[in-house]
Amino acid sequence: MVGSMAGLLAQSGIESEVRNDILGGASGEIAPGETWVELWVLETSQVASAREIILASLKQPEDGDWQCGRCDEANPGSFEICWNCGIPGNG
Repeated sequence: MVGSMAGLLAQSGIESEVRNDILGGASGEIAPGETWVELWVLETSQVASAREIILASLKQPEDGDWQCGRCDEANPGSFEICWNCGIPGNG
């Protein structure tokens, strides 16, 4: 999910960095707080915008699944482009 949020921010022109994404395997070996995946916004001036973008995306109701008009593949409603052929929307 954190990777998806980083991609969402990148689409909006906000640079971010995912940290601790490989520490999940160390759970139980080191302190729990040390293994949490973190999303860092690189420009302090963009933190408020990043927060708004992420919160808005979490509040969006999930649309129904859709069929691509180009390749006829089924796509989850949360996909904006076809996973198979990359065509935006409903084909």
